[in-house]
Amino acid sequence: MRKFLGRLVLLGAVAGAVLVLRNYLQDSAAAKRGDVQVVVDTGATVEPGSAEAQEFVDIARKVLEISG
Repeated sequence: MRKFLGRLVLLGAVAGAVLVLRNYLQDSAAAKRGDVQVVVDTGATVEPGSAEAQEFVDIARKVLEISG
């Protein structure tokens, strides 16, 4: 019985972590101006518009999903 309760607590913790992560990713899905800065070879920074910034965020999210 104790082993079962331990597994149930562990399952609840994992489910809670998944919920928190999902909510965090949904809230941070929309990229705003200033969220993304691109540094070019010359050292200058370029701040893309919101549509381009959203593309960078989407690409970064896919890379993170693939890596692990």
